[in-house]
Amino acid sequence: MAARDLLETLFEAWQAHDALQASACFAHDAVYCEAGGTEVMGRAAITDHFARFFREGPPWRFEVDEVFGEGDRVAVAYRFGVKGAAETWSDRAGCAIVGLEGGLVRRWREYHG
Repeated sequence: MAARDLLETLFEAWQAHDALQASACFAHDAVYCEAGGTEVMGRAAITDHFARFFREGPPWRFEVDEVFGEGDRVAVAYRFGVKGAAETWSDRAGCAIVGLEGGLVRRWREYHG
């Protein structure tokens, strides 16, 4: 699967709150790290991480601005928002560096300013 197709599948799974489909985009020994967070290692732990966030996290949105690069290393420029108690959105821009291997995400590392 091409990088952009794989990422589109991942983004769609996130929007659907489908932890199994989202984590299926990651290699069995993948590493996932959100900006300012600790590394989540392995597909099983990534599945648990996504499922917990979808179940217990606040209302959120993830909007992709652009995907840069081709091959086994791409960057994803995005905006991530969380809905607060006052029904207002708090958004921040970020970028993920994504390493791919064998048609799956091997490493996802986020940065934000």
